[in-house]
Amino acid sequence: MSPAAPSPGPTDRFAFGRFVLQASTRQLLVDGAPAKLGARAFDLLLALAERRERMVSKNELLDLVWPGLVVEEANLTVQVSSLRKLLGPTAIATIPGRGYRFMAPLLAGEEAGASPAAVRMTRAESPAAPRWTPTAPAAPSEPPFTIAPGLAPPTATPESPMPGAAAGTAPGVARGNVPRRLPPLVGRDDDLRALLAQIETQALVTITGAAGMGKTALAHAAAHALRERWRDGAWFVDLAPVTSAEQLVPAVAQTLGVTLPASGTALEARDHLVGVLSSMSALLVLDNCEQVVDAAGALAQAIVSSAPGVRLLATSQELLRVPREVRFRLDPLAIPAPGADRPGPDAALQFGAVGLFVRRAMADDPRFALSSENVQAVTDICRHLDGLPLAIELAAARVRLLGVRGLQQRLGERFRLLTGGARSAPQRHQTLHAAIDWSHSLLSAVEQTVLRRLGVFVGGFSLELAQALAQDSQLDEWAVLDAIGALVDKSMVVADAGERPRYRLLETTRSYALEKLAAAGEEVAWAKRHAEVVCEFFGRTEEARGGEQGTLSYAEFLQRLTPELDNARAALAWAGGDAGDPHLAIALIGASSAVFAALGLSLEARRSVLGLHAHVDDTVHPQRAALFWLGVCALGKSGQLPQDLTLDAAHRCQRLYRVAGARRRLYQALLKTAWYLSFVGESQAASALLPELLSLEDAMPAWLRAERWHVQGFIATGLERFGDALEACRQQRALLLHEPGEGHGLIRAEADLIHGLNMLHRYDEAIALAQTVIAREQGEHSGSMAVVLLRLMTAQIESHRVEEAWDTCRRALPGWRRDGTMPLVCGWLAVLAARSGRHADAVRLGAAASGYQRRARIENWPSIRLARERLRESLAAQALPAEETERLQREGEALDEAAIAALCAA
Repeated sequence: MSPAAPSPGPTDRFAFGRFVLQASTRQLLVDGAPAKLGARAFDLLLALAERRERMVSKNELLDLVWPGLVVEEANLTVQVSSLRKLLGPTAIATIPGRGYRFMAPLLAGEEAGASPAAVRMTRAESPAAPRWTPTAPAAPSEPPFTIAPGLAPPTATPESPMPGAAAGTAPGVARGNVPRRLPPLVGRDDDLRALLAQIETQALVTITGAAGMGKTALAHAAAHALRERWRDGAWFVDLAPVTSAEQLVPAVAQTLGVTLPASGTALEARDHLVGVLSSMSALLVLDNCEQVVDAAGALAQAIVSSAPGVRLLATSQELLRVPREVRFRLDPLAIPAPGADRPGPDAALQFGAVGLFVRRAMADDPRFALSSENVQAVTDICRHLDGLPLAIELAAARVRLLGVRGLQQRLGERFRLLTGGARSAPQRHQTLHAAIDWSHSLLSAVEQTVLRRLGVFVGGFSLELAQALAQDSQLDEWAVLDAIGALVDKSMVVADAGERPRYRLLETTRSYALEKLAAAGEEVAWAKRHAEVVCEFFGRTEEARGGEQGTLSYAEFLQRLTPELDNARAALAWAGGDAGDPHLAIALIGASSAVFAALGLSLEARRSVLGLHAHVDDTVHPQRAALFWLGVCALGKSGQLPQDLTLDAAHRCQRLYRVAGARRRLYQALLKTAWYLSFVGESQAASALLPELLSLEDAMPAWLRAERWHVQGFIATGLERFGDALEACRQQRALLLHEPGEGHGLIRAEADLIHGLNMLHRYDEAIALAQTVIAREQGEHSGSMAVVLLRLMTAQIESHRVEEAWDTCRRALPGWRRDGTMPLVCGWLAVLAARSGRHADAVRLGAAASGYQRRARIENWPSIRLARERLRESLAAQALPAEETERLQREGEALDEAAIAALCAA
């Protein structure tokens, strides 16, 4: 293997901190004096310094530092440790499972080749090394996922289209969340071909098989192959983090971007989700259904019955047991039969189990190859592992450490020892547990400790969280980092590619880790530790956004916290439980409410609020209490919490922030209070808060000042001062127009501006601005974009562009359903129906609108009142008999969102 060329270009001298590394003299100077450094350590340091702009893989370093020699990876670890002792722990960063990177900043003048005297600093002058935050190196390009030669995804033809199949979709355009590239699927070509054929003809296919059989990988491959087949693409929902039936529908809704009703029963939430799906054409994959099999079955049955354009693919250890379900049983990978002629390397590679073993072993050690000398041992190993993909991957990862022969010997020994599983359990389950147990026994004591502690994470974790959780008085964060790196190398932890690396345990491995945690008597202690670490992370990130010195953009805020929502849920469940810690739960609500609200998941957080607010007394730290009450204001701002609770929360957080002298937090509390007062019809009282807001504004960041203009415009609209509202919207937009990471606020500002133009009857300007926003955002489906489309449709209706308004309606309807904005939309839909001559539908939609608006308490808002007036005007010329009008109104009051959508899509 030829090492990659150094990226920044060769140089003779590198100066950093107290050190100067000189390539020509092979010396490392410390404060001008030569340091004692071995030849291998020097070569390693030079290789890393020359390639400082990127991560250097372990294999590349082995080839650079020990050219032509076969050495163990442990030698590399020893040299890195010796360098860290000399240079400090932050000079060389470990990228777990990948390699190392030189992190020490070079001193000014280094690239120009300045002399050591010119760049040397004394210890007192040397700046402190910054704390390292790992970032993912650029992922190497991979070939697109391919099925076996000659196999192509089925394509619909004009003569026999698949129900719900996309028509006229541009080639290469895929929707959904299935990655465009996947690792190769080894040994499953026939299975994939058969599965694709079943999906083509069946409404619900469930892949069944034992844990570790590869159900998820096969489902991913099928979704990838068919991702362009449906108009709305293919969506993959991982249910592994879902621990109760109540979490199932929110988990699916979150993946699809569907906003569930703010209140209502679990059944109503499910019906709302199914209603959204009923207008979609998509493939929906529900992965890991076994832990919520009854709830998954009920949801699947509802989807099959009501959403004919949706094809369902499920994975589970058992069937969902619903009508029209078709089982796809996934068996172990093919293995050469015992007693048959011994296959050579080429023949053995045709069996899926052997092919997977070889591919995984080569990924860990590119020098490995299947040969006539080791083919029988490899075949024997695969046979002992029953062809189970997970067990094979765990075994193949040990080849570099033990060699094939050593692996074969140890494997046989371990299986003889690990045969104590329950007789009623399937043999495959015993085998899988034995494989994991054997793999666990090869870990060091430190690696075993870290692994069982990582089991408390749900849905993956960042390196930062893992280091914070797993360390103790015996293990510092660097020891944890090295242990995670070793666990990734040994396939016990999975490293997911991405700009911000995330790690996870396979579910079977996680179950095993939790079993070990319980056996060690550490279950309660580390559940509490997990809640504390997650709370601290959410609190620190929220402070970096909204705190007195916060600089984090909205986009960065969501990017950091969204991946950890499952961990936040688990932490809240423990802290709010009988054996938990109410004070910690209060802190978690305060720290996480903003991100739950931003993602349309307020209902979850509001349930916790209603169970916790009575515990917020004088024993709670004032800072935690204040942030909790601020979160209550955010979660209840649109009337989803009792009015007295929301107003009480507003007054409490104001009082606490005044005492603390926290100006930015007080500013936020006043903003939320003013918005809520205006929402409930107290715009004059809200307006009275503006002078104090203005007195605090000097030190506020642009996004918060924009928020004040948003609230001011909202108040002016409530007072029907539309010119003032329009000016406030312009000021809001100007503050955000060039503010990085604040795109969500900008769209909301533009939606407000379009609304202001409409209220002033400046419809051509409103339409032009709306079309500019829509073109710029390229199909963005945020709640603010749903409002932009509503404002556009309103302008088109008011300027008598009825056909254009219908086009906008049909385009926007899925987004309105998904984002929960039907109460705002329904009145104008009634006006549109009336102006199209559909008077009966207009009466129905008008009645539905009145019911929605009454429940949402927005019936007196100016634009809502205007829609009612326009509807009365349009229906006045068409005097329907009173009896028929009453009948149509009764029908309208009974309409749900699905029926309203069906009326508008006709």
